Amino acid sequence: MKTIIDELSLRGLIYQATPGIEETFRKETVCYFGVDLTGDSLHLGHLLGLLTLKRINNFGHKVILLLGGGTTLIGDPSGKEKERPILPIEVIEANKRKIRKQLERIFDFDKKNVILVDNALWLKDITLIKFLREIGKFVPVNSMLDLEFIKTRLQAKEGISFAEFTYQLLQSYDFLVLFQKYNCQVQIGGSDQLGNIVQGIELIRKKLNQKAYGLVYPLLIDPQTGRKFGKTEAGENIWLDPQKTPPFKLYQFLFNVSDDLTPTLMRYFSFKDLKEIEELENEWQKNKASRILQKSLAEELVELLYGQKEKENVIKLTKLLFETKPEDLNLAEINFLKKFLPYKKDKFNLEKNLIDLGLVHSKNEAKRLIDQKGVKSYFLLKRFYLIKKGKNDFGIIEIS
Repeated sequence: MKTIIDELSLRGLIYQATPGIEETFRKETVCYFGVDLTGDSLHLGHLLGLLTLKRINNFGHKVILLLGGGTTLIGDPSGKEKERPILPIEVIEANKRKIRKQLERIFDFDKKNVILVDNALWLKDITLIKFLREIGKFVPVNSMLDLEFIKTRLQAKEGISFAEFTYQLLQSYDFLVLFQKYNCQVQIGGSDQLGNIVQGIELIRKKLNQKAYGLVYPLLIDPQTGRKFGKTEAGENIWLDPQKTPPFKLYQFLFNVSDDLTPTLMRYFSFKDLKEIEELENEWQKNKASRILQKSLAEELVELLYGQKEKENVIKLTKLLFETKPEDLNLAEINFLKKFLPYKKDKFNLEKNLIDLGLVHSKNEAKRLIDQKGVKSYFLLKRFYLIKKGKNDFGIIEIS
């Protein structure tokens, strides 16, 4: 019978896994994925881990989403070139509330096999002496120093603080607590988390004489830009919070993904079965300009994250902005656009309008864009200016 390991392997989602994990997943098991609370929103990079966990859940396994309310007080140094700033507790709590809402769109926490836990529950009260005796005694410093990101930080000018150095102990302790309390045998994460995960596995082995397992998925890098997947050309994150990244912008980002990356993204992010993806890809190969593969993925993820109605709105927006001549837009259609695009009532002054609509960040950027003919404006129905910046950014000015 097909297991989740078979499914993840076929989709290319296993970068590395510890020995014995195949057998563990042949029976019902418990798996967890940790979410940092350093920001007030998750981004598209987090989504790969969340959807991998959801796939595991769909195969009948219990899953735990671990919120890092405790570990965020220190900050994960993995992949960071310098020390994270210490966040106030009230900021972490506010981030937690917002991120929980985002997770609730993907997971049903009312189900018995989906659990949400905050590691502050056990980290906030543990004493230093108890932690050193019960955890520190089992973790050799030389293994902590072997982690690649630790080596990198030690060679950097800023170095690494003792607080961040011990972060890996806190994550290991999380795995130990979840193993003891929930019989959680598996942790998943991105490939940059492998060292931290192995530390937890070793702690469980040494302290409890029990076996635990880890699985890491590949980090997505766009072959054309060399950037981590989930960032715009300007280097901005694509957020899961619709207030920070509107669903229309998410849709456009996915619709415009390069042909080189799209087949991989379909296997990583889509819940269509592999046969259906293969059929769709074969059709797309005949006419890549149609972008049917990108369109399919964009529609699926917008619906997954924001619902059927929002997907319909995004499809309608796309049709009005890219398939309809601006001069053919009627009042009802412009009023629809006003709900979803940056909109202001003002006099027409293109330089000022670009700034007020949030399409540029400064007066100099607005001037440069206008001089380079990177912006167009359409005067519609003697009342509205539809402003288009580049290929995908729009705003509306209504003459006041």
